[in-house]
Amino acid sequence: MIKIKNENRAIEIRIAAIEAVSSILSKRQDADTSINLVSKKYNIEGKDKSLLSQIVFGVLKNLSFLDYILHKLLHRGKFPSENSANALRVGAYQIAFTRIPDYAAVDSTVEAFRKFKSHKGEISLVNAVLRAFAVKFQNIELPNDELEYLAVKYSHPRWFVRRWLKRYGREITEKMLAANNLPPPRTFRINTSLISSEKFRQSLEDNEIKYSNTQFDDFINLEEKMPIENFAPFSEGYLSVQDAAFAIPIILLDPHCDERILEIGAAPGGKTSHIIEKISNRTGNFFTGDISHRRNLMILENLKRLHHPIPEIITFDAKNPPFLSETFDKIFIDAPCSSFGVIRRHPEIRWFRKIDDIKRLAKIQREIIRSAYRLLKRKGIMVFTTCTTEQEENRGAVETMQKLGMKILPLAGKIPEQFIEPNGIAASTFPYRDNLDGSFTVVARK
Repeated sequence: MIKIKNENRAIEIRIAAIEAVSSILSKRQDADTSINLVSKKYNIEGKDKSLLSQIVFGVLKNLSFLDYILHKLLHRGKFPSENSANALRVGAYQIAFTRIPDYAAVDSTVEAFRKFKSHKGEISLVNAVLRAFAVKFQNIELPNDELEYLAVKYSHPRWFVRRWLKRYGREITEKMLAANNLPPPRTFRINTSLISSEKFRQSLEDNEIKYSNTQFDDFINLEEKMPIENFAPFSEGYLSVQDAAFAIPIILLDPHCDERILEIGAAPGGKTSHIIEKISNRTGNFFTGDISHRRNLMILENLKRLHHPIPEIITFDAKNPPFLSETFDKIFIDAPCSSFGVIRRHPEIRWFRKIDDIKRLAKIQREIIRSAYRLLKRKGIMVFTTCTTEQEENRGAVETMQKLGMKILPLAGKIPEQFIEPNGIAASTFPYRDNLDGSFTVVARK
């Protein structure tokens, strides 16, 4: 059971959680940024920051469920204000999903809400509703309708659940929704430019740091819960934060230092650094970049931390790249997408995306593919990857390549068979099936 040693600190953590949830839901701020900002504001770090993150991510992953129960307990089923709504969500999450004692969750959350200069009546309401929640939430029945039940229990938008039910059916859809709410593994890629994966594993064992292997040799899951900024192998450049699913597109790209290679959509630079490691740090023929200077700075900072040589980093719009036609041997497209494959790491995505975003992003992807095709030499290779599960994007990319006359290449023998789709020409990963982020990759020849 979690023990709160410092009452004021406990209240500050709840204040920070309420502020973070408010910024995420009302300003569409990404969760990691919001948590970092409030942590800095209130000087929250270490285990306190871990608790803060747990509460904020927990609210986002269970938002529909919490709201469904809270609306049953509220007069007229409505939140009196945005701050009271988020205070109730923060308190209710702790009661329903953590081992924090109910009284501690209620008292600290109510005191935190008081600091927002809330009306006395609202403070009393938040206190009363949270106490009622603690007593009644387990006995309130969820909707009977299949769509409503899944949308509430697993806290995903109804339009989203409807799409997956139509495509996958009830059993797989429920597994996918549940997987989106599970804690993802802490996965890192070993920087093989500095140390072999075998030696790095041995160093972890020598220092009694627990880890587990993934499906790919250069990727490991760390069991330690320490903040990444406090983990020396990361700050010293031995590790990159990256899910093992994204080993697949780089394996399929199979980059060589004598090939002229372009990476499109490179920020924050995880796959960029992986390419550099694969070409043994010989970056003379490697060009990379993203759409803004700010995003390219992220790539640069990442590469510097890893002690990598810096390739040509260019700011450009992928729909209109500033390169001559037919000048690249290989082009790697890390496409902008709906990101539905990484919801377990970024739960706010489910609340930010709209159905029209899928069509809009699929259109952008088609434009990028057509522009990249112009830059590719005859018989050149294009690798296209996303971190989404949606067919309009992934299948749409394949159709665009085929319409351009490209040959989609078979993947047998190149990656583990479990990731190759039945058609033999596309690779995909799923959190529920593989415990990897969701991804899609296809390889085509001009």
